[in-house]
Amino acid sequence: MSVFSESLKAKIESFLTRYETRRSAILPVLHAIQDEHGWVSETQVEELHHKYGLDRVQVKEVITFYDIYKDHPVRKYQIRYCKNLTCHMLGAQDAICKIKEHIKALDAQLGEDGPFSLEEFPCLGKCDGAPVMLVNKERIEHATVDKIDSILSKYAPLPK
Repeated sequence: MSVFSESLKAKIESFLTRYETRRSAILPVLHAIQDEHGWVSETQVEELHHKYGLDRVQVKEVITFYDIYKDHPVRKYQIRYCKNLTCHMLGAQDAICKIKEHIKALDAQLGEDGPFSLEEFPCLGKCDGAPVMLVNKERIEHATVDKIDSILSKYAPLPK
């Protein structure tokens, strides 16, 4: 029995036929898996190896090399906040502290089931919108400290 849905299997097969080598398809395949499941499990890596002929070592190398891929369960909303020089000069550190406070308040109410995880990222490549953050794949520009509660409340409001 497959650990992948029918639509995910179709995407994987599409990627494998689109690229000249199977190894070239690893990045888009992992993106598709993570889009559906939130992370890439060892069971999924094994299925990629056995059913689709992808080398398990190469797949694991990609997962561990790129920060965007996760090999462990993640919370519903992954926040990546840029901490490069431009964002730092525009208040990134204060905004990061505010995000941590917001997460702590939610976690106090919800425990380990809180919706947010935070990753301070070296650069998100959008300096003209600094400070910038990603919530999953949604880019939010000018994410200053005074806007953090409002931004995060769109995804999961603070309990009253």
